[in-house]
Amino acid sequence: MCPSFLRNVLSFLLITVISMSGLPDAHEILPGIWLGNKKASENDAWMKQKNITVVFNATKDIPFSTSIHKQYRIPVDDNLQPEEIRNMTLWSHEIVYKLMMEHNKGQNILVHCAAGMQRSAVIVGMYLIATKGMSWNQAISYIQSIRPIAFRPTPNFKDSLIEFNNSYHKDILPKLGLGHLD
Repeated sequence: MCPSFLRNVLSFLLITVISMSGLPDAHEILPGIWLGNKKASENDAWMKQKNITVVFNATKDIPFSTSIHKQYRIPVDDNLQPEEIRNMTLWSHEIVYKLMMEHNKGQNILVHCAAGMQRSAVIVGMYLIATKGMSWNQAISYIQSIRPIAFRPTPNFKDSLIEFNNSYHKDILPKLGLGHLD
């Protein structure tokens, strides 16, 4: 069986189970920052209702809605391969910069992946580290308190989140004259 086909079937089954659980397709983690799944990204009526104007799509292959004109793709698979964990780490600073830039403009943003559990959750976690001064484990706990399925059963991109946390505090904050914060 083709790995791509198998991944799509598993993604479909996971999204179906989540839908049947009664959980919303997206949760507002901070005012204007929504963490969600593929279904949220396909729901033009919901995005219009929530005034979503920017979408960050943390997948390699889920298409963007044509109703959203400001789109960012983070091409990472959630297959637990070291290469994909490394890719998320490599993208992290650019993702957080663009998310911060759009949010500071007052845009409402949807950050999604297939299930809204791992890739998109780690992106929002990185944003919380950069904007709210949280540690990586505080970011995970905070997100899970709002979106209980996030990072379940374990955080697949924890190493990327830890690396972002470390580099943010050791490399970026000192350059901003804000010193080293832990």
